[in-house]
Amino acid sequence: MIKLIATDMDGTWLNSDKKYDVDLFEKDIALMKKNNINFVIASGNQYDNLKTRFPNNVNDLYFVAENGALVAKGNQILAIEDLTIEEINEIQRACIEFKYPVVWAGLNSAYVLKSDGNELYQEMKKYYHKLQAVNSFDEIDDRLFKMSFVILHDNVLDLVTEMKEKFPKLGFVAGSEFTIDVSKVDMNKAVGLKLLGKKLGISSKEMVAFGDSGNDVAMLKYVGKSFATSTAQIVAKEAADELIGSSDDSSVQRKIIALLSK
Repeated sequence: MIKLIATDMDGTWLNSDKKYDVDLFEKDIALMKKNNINFVIASGNQYDNLKTRFPNNVNDLYFVAENGALVAKGNQILAIEDLTIEEINEIQRACIEFKYPVVWAGLNSAYVLKSDGNELYQEMKKYYHKLQAVNSFDEIDDRLFKMSFVILHDNVLDLVTEMKEKFPKLGFVAGSEFTIDVSKVDMNKAVGLKLLGKKLGISSKEMVAFGDSGNDVAMLKYVGKSFATSTAQIVAKEAADELIGSSDDSSVQRKIIALLSK
């Protein structure tokens, strides 16, 4: 019996234009309410950004944001897992080794360097509702969860393997086709789902999840039934139980209707 449905956002729920079919979503949420199913938005994205995607339904939703580091019910934060000073210092060493533009994610905002240019700022604004451009990351006074490398011209999955080998004290996952998320070792969306499961009295076997990237793998393996989109990274396809269509075809929204209309 399904008691919880979790979905990634970019490449999974959202289409190529970063939108989704609102009419289908209304059908989804109505069916989930009717069947007492909890709906979880599980994403590497910023909590405040995720809430803007569902302006009329925020209080009906759970959020597993920042790849599991922040868990919330509507506007109420339930749990936060900060990076330690030691982990931040280790990430900074990785930044020196791998010289890509980066985004730091914190409770109050996300941060990019002004020196990385306005183009990067505008692109990251699509994923971070609260974003600041700073002269130096030393200016940041915030609770930090995660850092993301922005990689435009190299193979993300190959780099993840290399980074893991060089910095085993950190967790590296492909956040998308052009980002690598860096956080605590073993911090992932499954951690957030496990916390919610304990709080709500729901076992992993009673959960369904949808994803498309490396940062969805742990979640896809954790739940009772998992789906990857047709455009998903190979690691997500291998982790999922079943493949569905693309996000541009609203495949997740349609699959939820199919699952709950049986």
